[in-house]
Amino acid sequence: MMSKRLLPICRLSMAALAAAALASCTYLDTRGKVNSGYYDNRLNTAKQQYESEKDKEVQLKRDQARVEDEKLSVDRDLARYEQQLAALNTDLKKATSDLEAARQKNQVSRAEYERLQTELNQLKFEEQSQKYSTADPAEKQRKLEELQKRREALQKAIEALATS
Repeated sequence: MMSKRLLPICRLSMAALAAAALASCTYLDTRGKVNSGYYDNRLNTAKQQYESEKDKEVQLKRDQARVEDEKLSVDRDLARYEQQLAALNTDLKKATSDLEAARQKNQVSRAEYERLQTELNQLKFEEQSQKYSTADPAEKQRKLEELQKRREALQKAIEALATS
């Protein structure tokens, strides 16, 4: 009977002994890694990765700020182009009304009126196409300047006909 009682105690003792041996191995393994610098190397690697990620974050923030600045610049350019197009549109409407007034006073021949009206319509069409254009800002600026020159020439022609 006594042996039946000792059996669980023996098993428990063996399990405790095995756990102690395992703990001893783990302790020795860990101590060996500490002494060899294993954990220091891992810590240094993690610190380097952290610094690298922080550098990437800083660069991304700089890039984001640059993109936002460029967007603001493009928005300002677009607003300026819209204002120029609106001014050009107003001038074209005035030129149209001047041409119509000259025709009504019979100061312009029918053929000259048709030619000037066609030029006006062409300018209006080009002005509208510039409004919806996705061209490069420098190209848009060049086209706007060209349209303004043509409008000025057309207005001079209309004024010359109105005064003759």
